[in-house]
Amino acid sequence: MTRVLFVLLILGWAMMPSGGNAQEVAEPLVRPELPKEWSRAVRGFRREHNFSVSYGLVTSRWKGHLTDDANIFSFSNEGHQARISYSFHLPLMGRFGYYLGTQTSVLVAASSRDSKGGEISYGLPGLNVGVILNLSDRVRVASGLELGWHRIEKLGLPESFERKRISVTGETRTWNGQVDYFYELSWAVQLTYEASELNYAPAESLSLHKVSRSWSLGILKHLI
Repeated sequence: MTRVLFVLLILGWAMMPSGGNAQEVAEPLVRPELPKEWSRAVRGFRREHNFSVSYGLVTSRWKGHLTDDANIFSFSNEGHQARISYSFHLPLMGRFGYYLGTQTSVLVAASSRDSKGGEISYGLPGLNVGVILNLSDRVRVASGLELGWHRIEKLGLPESFERKRISVTGETRTWNGQVDYFYELSWAVQLTYEASELNYAPAESLSLHKVSRSWSLGILKHLI
């Protein structure tokens, strides 16, 4: 009887799973070092929260005139822009969906040959809406429209004007297109193109119109 119990105890111990061995052989649902397994987490569409930080170059063309002066002036400048943005992505059908978001930016432009001073402006958070297509687990493209405002500090006017610098806040409309390439499961390189239009036309003051084009490169984080 004792021998039988002893044999049963040995067999039972041998058949029991080892906690240490089970932990060693267990594999996570997704291993970030294996892109072919990303689909188990992405499932065709990268949903919800996305944060990005980018830096780029901006070229702008200004036109304007004083309300009591028919003479229209124009000048150009070039600058550097840093931008922080957030977007929330939702699917519509398969890999295709839409996003809602907001962004803020800082632009610093140097003086040009036909503008005595430079420009410092701040993009106030507005509404950014658009459509997005996930081409694969690694690549997605998007296009959208942003409505917001820019606060322009000490914009330099042409030398022919009595007022050399002004500070104004203008409404902006910005069309943007972007490409995201995910080099890791939740980290991507983002390339963005923006075409922006700013209008400032109060009843009694200086009327301004600005058209800008920018290219920027940044880092994006997708919270999976």
